[in-house]
Amino acid sequence: METDAGKFYASYIKEYHEVRANYLNLLLSEIDDLNKHLKKKEISKENINVPLTKNTRFIIQADLRQNYFHCIETFFEFFFAFLPNNNQAPDNSKIVRQLVQAKWRNHPKKIEQIAQGKMKLNFLDQKIDFIGHQISIGHYMFYPGTMLKEKFGENWYSMVHESVKNIKKVIRALAIDFCERDEYNAYKHTMRIFPNFESLQVLDANTKEERINFDLSNSISFQVYNDDKKETTLVTKTFDPERDFDMTKLCSRLIYNMIELRNVMFNSEKMGNGDKKVAILLFNENNIKESSKHNIEIQNISFSTKLVQKGNS
Repeated sequence: METDAGKFYASYIKEYHEVRANYLNLLLSEIDDLNKHLKKKEISKENINVPLTKNTRFIIQADLRQNYFHCIETFFEFFFAFLPNNNQAPDNSKIVRQLVQAKWRNHPKKIEQIAQGKMKLNFLDQKIDFIGHQISIGHYMFYPGTMLKEKFGENWYSMVHESVKNIKKVIRALAIDFCERDEYNAYKHTMRIFPNFESLQVLDANTKEERINFDLSNSISFQVYNDDKKETTLVTKTFDPERDFDMTKLCSRLIYNMIELRNVMFNSEKMGNGDKKVAILLFNENNIKESSKHNIEIQNISFSTKLVQKGNS
């Protein structure tokens, strides 16, 4: 039995990542109260002390970061599933099959091409025929079911065009962040992240006097191995929870538009005679610029060691 598309669009938890980001952000803002609560649970019935509060802030920020990566991955799965092929929109009623049977192993390469600017997003401005309407691919992707000008107003198409122009910037930013595959894998596979450095100091070569001191106490580290180059790299990244929170909201709202407006299309008869209100989200440049800015001094440092083999004497 195949899942009905209407049921999928209606029941899909499209707000999943934004809700997670909100409660993690709330926990982070109330970290002292959370630690007091956890402190009471540190001593088990066997009187064995389990230090639950030692890394609470680290864990919550790591969850925020991991949730952001998963949100990006989810967005791109839908993005590629809905993407037209040979100027033809795919059958949106087969979305579950398209997601399950997607060639997802090819997606990281496509995302990398978007990040590097090799895969231009200008194709979102190209026109396609969608259920009898000539609209842009971006309009079809993120604002399906809003084709009637007499219903949405004469200015609607220009508003969508402006929003899609800003959505391109969001997608590029998401692609750049997602290219940090080593970091995402360190979260996903056996949780290979750990707190490591407290600070990075830059000293004067002659006097050994400290010139610059970067605070790395709120950072994660993970190991990367390149066996072909016989190279080992320790990567350290400073947490930026405010940006992870804001970018997760942007990404999650792209998912919302793609799913909820298709829910309206496929389930309009079940929604009654216009008595149900549906939010349609437009994206503006200032919000994107504010959400995507980095709030930390030093974002990423790495130290590498390479095995050097001596030649034959």
